[in-house]
Amino acid sequence: MPPGVRMPGMTQAAAPSASALMVCGPEIRSDVVKILAPPHAPTTTTTWTDHLYTCTYHLPGGQLVLSVKESPNTASADAYFQSLRKQLGTTTQLTAAQGLGNPGYESESGTVVILKDGKTLRVDATGMPTASGPHQLSRADLAYEIASDILGCWSE
Repeated sequence: MPPGVRMPGMTQAAAPSASALMVCGPEIRSDVVKILAPPHAPTTTTTWTDHLYTCTYHLPGGQLVLSVKESPNTASADAYFQSLRKQLGTTTQLTAAQGLGNPGYESESGTVVILKDGKTLRVDATGMPTASGPHQLSRADLAYEIASDILGCWSE
């Protein structure tokens, strides 16, 4: 199902929120193109399973995977946020400024996770080359740049 399209009879709870859909929307897609300058616009695939919206950008050098887990309450959001941290192994806490006031962490391998308003944003650049785009961004820097662009959109 393309981003933003709902099947007849679906309720709001059965579909991703507008903020989740944004990770695959025109503004973030444009940011990905600006940052990485691929020879052609990336194709994307999306999934919506168990309140987890995932958008995979298929780029010439690899895959960039953005996901948003929509939790029903603070406790389950925090539990999911912490479970991802355990899966990633060694992580570094983001400062308040880096997370734009939200709790977050990053892995050296290129994943950034930020919790905001019951939504857990995960930007996974581990499928990308070690240096990407015209500025030769590391996976970790690429993930952080995309995550901060998304948070900027969520704040508007």
